[in-house]
Amino acid sequence: MTEKQIIVKIEDYMKKHNLRQWEFANRLGIPDGTLNRWLRGRSNISKAYLVILKKEGVI
Repeated sequence: MTEKQIIVKIEDYMKKHNLRQWEFANRLGIPDGTLNRWLRGRSNISKAYLVILKKEGVI
């Protein structure tokens, strides 16, 4: 799965669950600034965060 595909899944998950960025980041236990950088394409998602996204059923 590419980085862009993961971003689309994150955005879909947030829309489906009616979550704002900070709420989604809080739910996953990640900094909201990190999530913002992912969504804007300014940072890559590390393997550790991919594990968290998989565990939570986002990807």
